[in-house]
Amino acid sequence: MCECFVQPVSAKDSLAFFAQRDAFGAHNNPGLSADSLHAAAAPALHDRQSVIKPNMQVSAIRNRGGHLESIKVRWGWSPVWSMGTMPPLTHLPLHLVMRSKVFDRIKRDGRVLVAVDGWYEEAADTSAPAQAKRLSYTTSRQSSPIFLAALAQASETPNGCDGLALVTYGDIANQQQRLLAFTGENALEWLRPDLDWEQARHMAAHVAVDEPQLEHVLTARRMVQGQR
Repeated sequence: MCECFVQPVSAKDSLAFFAQRDAFGAHNNPGLSADSLHAAAAPALHDRQSVIKPNMQVSAIRNRGGHLESIKVRWGWSPVWSMGTMPPLTHLPLHLVMRSKVFDRIKRDGRVLVAVDGWYEEAADTSAPAQAKRLSYTTSRQSSPIFLAALAQASETPNGCDGLALVTYGDIANQQQRLLAFTGENALEWLRPDLDWEQARHMAAHVAVDEPQLEHVLTARRMVQGQR
């Protein structure tokens, strides 16, 4: 499971990328790719890579009335029905979100995208003792950001429930879940207001970023948990 992620590009830069795609008709121009995001943003922003851990602020993109907008929200969602009984939710499985009525409001109004360079998760080394576990850093093989699917509650007047949870998918029976991630070409499909369970499942199966597009790097030590 993702323990932290790197967000070197702000949501405003991501909005500029999507605006550029619309302006140049990217759907009909295969030459315009997510690599353009780096060219559209100020180079200085790319030098300030930021490691985001639970309870820290995240830049996210959402669709409001057909227009994309950037928001800041804490990583860790506390639904009103869980307040005081469980820690904030940092991850939620796609099948649970899209099929349970408990999530009706947030899956309708709260679907967002988080642009990241990559993420850290516990390395799959079952032989190592718990205290020696290392993290694996996952990133794209292309020089472009990955867009993580997420759910966010961001009220006009911030409250204790506001927060964001990353969406996962995978083998339900064996509880093997991975982050639901997209390239810039497919990411906006996640923000479609009419997205239903069957469409979301099709996206996860056919257009989500998968192993051939990813690179894994084993780190020497675990990230230190912290807040900002």
